Amino acid sequence: MADRLVALSPLNGFHLEADGAECREEPGYAIASVTAANGNMKKLSDAITSAFGVALPAPGKAVAIGNGKGNSKGDMILSSARDQVFICRQTKPEAHLAHVIKACGHVASITDQSDAWARLSLTGPACPMIMERLCAVDTRLGAFPPGSVARTSLEHMGVIVIRQSASAAMKHHFILLTPRSSAHDLAHALAETPPFKT
Repeated sequence: MADRLVALSPLNGFHLEADGAECREEPGYAIASVTAANGNMKKLSDAITSAFGVALPAPGKAVAIGNGKGNSKGDMILSSARDQVFICRQTKPEAHLAHVIKACGHVASITDQSDAWARLSLTGPACPMIMERLCAVDTRLGAFPPGSVARTSLEHMGVIVIRQSASAAMKHHFILLTPRSSAHDLAHALAETPPFKT
């Protein structure tokens, strides 16, 4: 009798911590890619607003989705390409996909991307230095405020960078989405960057 298969996250619980920075994998997020049918973003915007209670994010932006009392889980809708958004929620992929199809299936093409991406959270006052060394985009606070999204490269690997809203306890907070196929290379690049590597 065959052993049961066990699902593993792309980085199997990756975690780095150093003075001024912390980076950890955030598993358990379902991602649905939603592309407007015939480029009709107005219809998609109406469907998104009706289903999730937020406006469709503009290109290069992300919006938090939650229960109206804040968004501690990091659920969001982000602009991912022309006429396309990613809807990311901390839930089971099957339930998420069914919800998104019910909400947007009549105005969009939808694919489940949950297993295709690794999600990393990078926090701490050393974040600007880390991003300056590795990222091809200017992620300083003035140029890349909370809610900003860039599809770019980080140490020559494809990545979607999202700047989360700042708080008193966490002035700098980035979410990094990278294809599963390059996740280990990205993790290695981060581990070799100060302050993680001293």
